[in-house]
Amino acid sequence: MNNNQEKFNKAYIWVNLDFDKVKHRINAVTCQIEQVIQKHQLSNQTKNSGKRNN
Repeated sequence: MNNNQEKFNKAYIWVNLDFDKVKHRINAVTCQIEQVIQKHQLSNQTKNSGKRNN
């Protein structure tokens, strides 16, 4: 029974590490997406302001 407990603990630790890597990657991609959105919002603001002035 002790042997099964060790296998479970090792699997559980591996899953936690794997999810940490996935979470880190998701955060990195989310940050990049936010930067792209901000750039588009800035470019749209300058285009709209140009249309208002004409």
